[in-house]
Amino acid sequence: MAIVYVSSNKLAEFLGISLEELREIEAYFDSIPDDEWELVEGKDYRVINKSSGLREYTQSGAYAILSFLRSRSEQGRKYSTDTSISTSIRNWFKEEYRKRQKALVDHRILENSSSLVRRQDQFWLSLQDVVTIFGTRTDYLKKALEIASKQSKLIKDVHYTRFGNDDTVYLSLRGIYELAKIMVEVLKQNHRKDWCRDVGERIEPQIQAIVKTIQDRQRQIERAKELARRRDKNLCRVTRKTASSLTVHHLYSEAHYPKIAANPSNLITIASEVHSHFHQWMGGFNEPCTIDDFIKYVLEYYPENKNLIIWLGQQKASLGPQLPIGKGREHVLYIPLQRVT
Repeated sequence: MAIVYVSSNKLAEFLGISLEELREIEAYFDSIPDDEWELVEGKDYRVINKSSGLREYTQSGAYAILSFLRSRSEQGRKYSTDTSISTSIRNWFKEEYRKRQKALVDHRILENSSSLVRRQDQFWLSLQDVVTIFGTRTDYLKKALEIASKQSKLIKDVHYTRFGNDDTVYLSLRGIYELAKIMVEVLKQNHRKDWCRDVGERIEPQIQAIVKTIQDRQRQIERAKELARRRDKNLCRVTRKTASSLTVHHLYSEAHYPKIAANPSNLITIASEVHSHFHQWMGGFNEPCTIDDFIKYVLEYYPENKNLIIWLGQQKASLGPQLPIGKGREHVLYIPLQRVT
């Protein structure tokens, strides 16, 4: 098991003493070097704040504090000598380890699910994402997949599949769960077994949480668009007229600047035909665009709208410098809602 540290506050609470009492015990341990009571930095604790001396403790450090409290109890001080507390400390650290391991698994899933897609009424992840989540090698996972398929533990188009002419192998959440069970059976190292077991247990609830976040983000964008419409009084800000069809346009394109997609300062209400003309001028709807592009467009086609040019300058200053998302893998939280619905 990896080294687990717990805060001084948590340790004091668990032992039923105040933080001040714990600090007094620390001072006593430190005051007489090489006596029977010793706490070794790096083994029993680590200092997380040099100025205050605040510490975090390992299991061995917690046992040392417990032993000291017991010795004081034997000298007439009030403290429980119940031996079951030793077992409780051990179980407590195991539980802390398990909680942190699961949090790490959740984070690994979050950071490696950019391939997430909903097809055939299931969620799927690419083999490469699954390899990274399990923390293994592609050839090893492919071999496990092949063995499981021959044993009918994984079924094509239920647990794994390919979509259309794409050669990429995808695994469903059910497939990942089944694959996790197989890996637990064949792996020898306990920490790797634990990791794969946790992946199997956490993959579905974590993906569900990710999908909910994507859905919530889309609702935030829709609310921001409605606010922009009201702010702009349902008029086209470019032509300064009513229009039969209005569009709320992202000044920094939603697909390339997703972090500010729900910011009303990044939105402007314009006539749909103006919207189409702007994107044609930019080279197509899929081309990235910025507020500077829109300012150039207004200067070229609507130079008389000086108030809009001033307003756009204000919005640019309000939004501050912006960088598009990288050209590599997009983050799962910013994938289009259509991918997961």
